[in-house]
Amino acid sequence: MDSHFSFGPNGAFFAKSDSIWAWSDNNTLPEPLRLILEDPYHPQANKFPYDVAFPIEPGMFSMSWKTVKGEDYYEELFLGPRYTKLADFMRTIAQNGQHCTRTVFGPNASYFTISPSGYSWQNLPPILENDILGRIKKGHPTSVALGVHGSFVVLYSDGNVTFDVAQHYPAVDAMIRNAAENARRKGISYIALSPHAAGQYYVTYGDASASWNIPNEWTVDVTTVSKSLRPVGSAPLALAGVTGGTAAAAGFAAAQGQTPSTPSTLSTGLHAAAKLFHAYQDQQQQNTYAPQQTSFFDTSNSSPPSFDPSTLGNFDPSVLTNNGIDASTLVAGLDPANVVNGIAAIFGSN
Repeated sequence: MDSHFSFGPNGAFFAKSDSIWAWSDNNTLPEPLRLILEDPYHPQANKFPYDVAFPIEPGMFSMSWKTVKGEDYYEELFLGPRYTKLADFMRTIAQNGQHCTRTVFGPNASYFTISPSGYSWQNLPPILENDILGRIKKGHPTSVALGVHGSFVVLYSDGNVTFDVAQHYPAVDAMIRNAAENARRKGISYIALSPHAAGQYYVTYGDASASWNIPNEWTVDVTTVSKSLRPVGSAPLALAGVTGGTAAAAGFAAAQGQTPSTPSTLSTGLHAAAKLFHAYQDQQQQNTYAPQQTSFFDTSNSSPPSFDPSTLGNFDPSVLTNNGIDASTLVAGLDPANVVNGIAAIFGSN
């Protein structure tokens, strides 16, 4: 079963199964993400999303996906300086043709992500991190949920579960403790907690059923995705072609989303501006932020991933200072949190 649910800031969400996916609209998604999902003329238009997740901070996201051209891509330009560890991890595993799955973000710049080679995380609640380190050789984490005020759930491949949700997610606490119901529904297979609102969650079971507590306006799309879940161990469904506007027929569900009718200049301009901003940002903020970071790679892998920073190249902002141009002012104006409106004003919305 391939299930994933991400709660984002400002009422955003993304939900997926192994055959269809849905996302919030009404200007809740970061614009670069919306364009990848909705614009068929985007240079890397989405065919199938492997992983979509939202940090706590507005305007940011991470994504790994297959394009309509059949290429595998990952997007880490919009993670910001607090998640450089995750960006490095995404680049590292991409060298081996791998991508992240079930990435989750929580308070205090925390995150956890899974890949075929291993895991990466930072700033987890100490109890959770100690539990993962103590069990990781015996049972691999299959799902980690990070909620408000240090709440968490971690599911392991050997059937164990560790959790601290009683105070802020009492319904989830009751679900985990209900052994009879879990046995009837073949166990809990995935859990997501909202790090923005106590009590909100999304849970799937081994029999392909699901339970949730989410805002009412999400219910139709989330129900559609949940109905496409398959029992644990079932063969995945073939992907439907992205040809229509409904979840079942098109392979995607966008709440009131509209497909652009012409090639998007905004798509290309936005990503070019973001690359300039982050190249400058990386140089200015290098070694200025060092959060607690941990990565674990499976040492039994005969070809463990490697990362050579020299392959990234260098960016010298001094080239922008000719004729009195202040590079810091120029590039600060290209912050992805603000760049969308400026580019849209220049090129229009198409």
